[in-house]
Amino acid sequence: MMIGPRLLYLIGMLFSTALPAHAVAQSSHIHVIVSLVDNVLQGIVPVPAKIGNGNDTRHNLYWGAAYGVKTFLSRAPGWRQLGCENAVSDTILERCRFAWEDRLTVTADAYRGSRIDRAMLDFMREAATPPSSAQREMIVFIGHDGLMDEASRPVAEHFPKHSKHDKQAVVLACLSDEYFSAHVQAAGSQPVVTTFSFMAPEAYVLEAVARGFAGRASEAELRSAAARAYAKYQHISARAGNSVFGAKTSSRAIKLSLR
Repeated sequence: MMIGPRLLYLIGMLFSTALPAHAVAQSSHIHVIVSLVDNVLQGIVPVPAKIGNGNDTRHNLYWGAAYGVKTFLSRAPGWRQLGCENAVSDTILERCRFAWEDRLTVTADAYRGSRIDRAMLDFMREAATPPSSAQREMIVFIGHDGLMDEASRPVAEHFPKHSKHDKQAVVLACLSDEYFSAHVQAAGSQPVVTTFSFMAPEAYVLEAVARGFAGRASEAELRSAAARAYAKYQHISARAGNSVFGAKTSSRAIKLSLR
């Protein structure tokens, strides 16, 4: 019997409607907002001048240095750089895109150090924007915790609010659980990785969290992955690493390899 186009269409419709919701493929994407470290205009303990210029993407600690987002993701196993664009705007000095094993894409924006308030506001605006139904999304802030600086605190008055949705949020900055978590929750996002102490927001933590997100890790698993990466690269104990991210020591911790 010859099967006509109409019958093929009906068979296809039948099988597609019979598939469970979790069988529908979703892409995974992370948007990373990096506020370049700035010795002059941010309330930080100064870093060496070469890596502390908030206008210099090539050498900045959080972007072009060895553990900066652009450099580290460009070299990490399983990752490839898809391309970079310079001078996206007066605020965004460079935008780079990366992919990990065809399972995840990352868009990273390097914000001029003097525009940290704008970086925080844009992060919160994205945290308040529900994800697309066709895509799993995470929004990440990396940089100095500007909310610790009295001069920058008024920006929080402009943070948007939204009802709860499924976008996950990560804040890699000092004491971000104290300063950011309530705002992220008010924006509707889930603050899955935040910090409970002072820390260096370097890209190996982002890389570990990104791989966990691609593998649909739980919040506890993402925190554990961040803690293990931090302990490895900072040469500290596992217990000390866990304390930075509020991770619980457990025999059921995930087995994401830190390659």
